[in-house]
Formats: sequence, structure tokens, C-alpha cells
Amino acid sequence: MNQIDDRFYCIKAHIVRVILCLFFFMVISGGIYSFYLGNIFQYHDEADYYNLANNLVLKRSFSLNGEQPTAYRPPAYPFFLTPFIGLGWEIVHLRLLNFFALGGCLLLLYGMLKRQYSPLTGLLAGALILFYPVLFYAAGTLYPQTIASVLFLLILFMLARTEVPAAKIYLYSGLLAGLLILMIPNFLFPLFVLIIWISFYHRSLSKLFIFLLGILLLVGIWTARNYFVFERFVFISTNSGFNLLLGNSENATPNSGGVVDIRKYEESASSLSEIEKDAYYRSRAIEFILSHKWHSLKLYGLKILNYFNWQNELQTKEEASWLGDLIMFISYGTLLSLFLYRLLKCRTLPLDPFERLLTFIYVSNAFYQAIFFTRIRFRLPFEYLLIAMAAIFIAKLKPDLLPEK
Repeated sequence: MNQIDDRFYCIKAHIVRVILCLFFFMVISGGIYSFYLGNIFQYHDEADYYNLANNLVLKRSFSLNGEQPTAYRPPAYPFFLTPFIGLGWEIVHLRLLNFFALGGCLLLLYGMLKRQYSPLTGLLAGALILFYPVLFYAAGTLYPQTIASVLFLLILFMLARTEVPAAKIYLYSGLLAGLLILMIPNFLFPLFVLIIWISFYHRSLSKLFIFLLGILLLVGIWTARNYFVFERFVFISTNSGFNLLLGNSENATPNSGGVVDIRKYEESASSLSEIEKDAYYRSRAIEFILSHKWHSLKLYGLKILNYFNWQNELQTKEEASWLGDLIMFISYGTLLSLFLYRLLKCRTLPLDPFERLLTFIYVSNAFYQAIFFTRIRFRLPFEYLLIAMAAIFIAKLKPDLLPEK
């Protein structure tokens, strides 16, 4: 055994200790970063989530301004923040929750890969999370992506296994999936992919029904709230039409994201209610697609490719950072290259069922997101799947890493 193998097996003997060290490093460094940022928002969307949670505490109303009820933002993340704001936590403390969640993602990914492959595969994934600093940066914002990542990985941890879980596991997973959809509605499609996978490999329609029941229970409660408040059917939030227009209008480009001039539509909709605006924006987007079919098809294809971009167009030049772009290029480029190389090797090293699940969710999500527009932030919860694929591939290139469970 050479010197490299000696060191490797020494790490293997203390792997749990190493993982815990990574977890505490993540949380402690995140705490330092949170206090460095202070009680200010980096992006205006953060203020929306904070105001919604604050009004839930002060006014007992899901409202942006404290007066009119709203459904513009999905409800789960503001509701998650509410008890902590009720305890007097400030913005800097709320960020700490994201860093604990980031550490939770590390532990869940380790546990999942340890069960499916080996402890060292899980350790590799934990190290790759540190190698991908955009996850750390995103945890420093009051956005739901980090909390949603924990929920998503927990659902995968509970269901993505070869043996069929107990019925109660399906119920718990369904409730978590409902919560996840209420946090980020775009998870509807990835969860649909997971349902197909469960149906094919677990072959238990009764337990699948229990899973769907858990989703419908939570999503149905919020849908009923919206109906009673607005006297119209509103599925989770009223910003889907706006997002569809941002990605499908005359000024939209593959990488424009939310940086699109749609002022003429906003002016036309200025006198409309929140529900009417959503319908108006959606109708204008569909109208544009149908009247510019070839352009829209080309734009859709380019948005799919842009899903894998390492850089986004930003609102102002001041937001741009050459160092951040370089770090993103190196880190994401490395993970994506490993993923693509893994797919190229699938003939000589076939994908196992778990790898097929991760691959299909990650790739198919690009086709779904491109219906609206693609941004790195929207992709982040799925980067853990990319990290898992890279860790599994590295471990499979060295087969002696896999036998010990």
C-alpha cells in the first residue's frame, strides 16, 4: 500500500469525525459571515420574504404592506421565518438558520451516499460542497433555496432507496414535499420525476397514493385560503404569469432572467388587481409565444443551454464581480465536467438506478425551468445532485472505496 493509500484509509477510519468537523466549520464560518453582512438586505426580494413574515407576526396577515392580503410570494418560507421573528430575531440571526440548513445538506448528502455506496463517497460529496462556494454565498441571503435544499434532500434520503419504505415514510415524505412546493412551486416538476421513479422501482400504488395525499393536504390548505381570500382559484402564488412574461417577451434573452424591460406591460396592468395582473402577464406571454413561434422555440432552446451557465446577467454593473465569476467558472465548470464525463462513460460504466434518478432530475429540470427563465439561484437546490454524481463517479473510478458500508 503506497503513502497516498495510507493517508486515505486513515481518513476513512475517522470519517464521521471529519464530516462533523465540516459541518461545524460550515456553521461557524456562516455565523461570522452573517454578522459581517449585518442587518441589511443584499437583494430586494429578501425584503419581501421578511415583510411577509413580519406582518404574520404583527398583523396576523399574509401581506406585503400589512394591509392588503397577498399571494404574490409562496408562503412556506415566510411562515418558516415567522416564529423566529416573533422571538425577536433580527436579519443577521435569520441568516444563521440558512447556514445550519447548509450544514444539514452536507449531513444528509453524506448519509444518503453512505447508505447507497460507502462512507468515503459521502465524504467526497461533503468536500465538494465546500469546493462550491456559491452555496455558502446563497445561504447568506434571505432566500428559500437553502431551506428548500434540506427538504429536497430529506425527501430523497427517505424515498430514494432500493427497499420499499414503510407507509408512514411515504406520508412524512408527502408532507415534506407539499411544504417544499409551498416554498418553491418549481419543485412540482422534479417531484413528479421522483414519483415516476418511485412507481417504477417501488411498485406500490397504495404507498404512492399516501405520498400524493400528503402533498395534496398541505397544498390544498393554502389553495383553499387563496380561494376564500380572493374568491378565485390561485395555485400557490400570483407571480407565475410575471415570471412567464420575463422569459417570453420581445426583450427577453437566454440569460436576461429578471433583467428584462417589460415596463409597457406593467403600465398597462397598473390598475389591475394582483390576480388580474397575474392573468394579464400570462396571457401576454402566451400571446407572444404563439405569434413568434420560431423565435420562442429558439429562445427556449437557448434558455435550456443557459441553465448550465456559470454566469448570469445582473441588474447593475456594480453587482458584477470578476473574482466571483472566476470562482464560479472553476467550481461549477469542474462539477459539470465530471458529470458530463460520467455520462460519456456510461457504456463502459453503466449508470445505476440511483445515478439515473439524479441525472434525470437534474437534466430534465433544465427543460422545465426554460419555460420561464433560467438563473443560477433557481438551480442551486439541484446542485447537490450534481455534487452527488461527481462524488459517486470519483468513487467508482477507485472501486476499493465502495465495498465498506
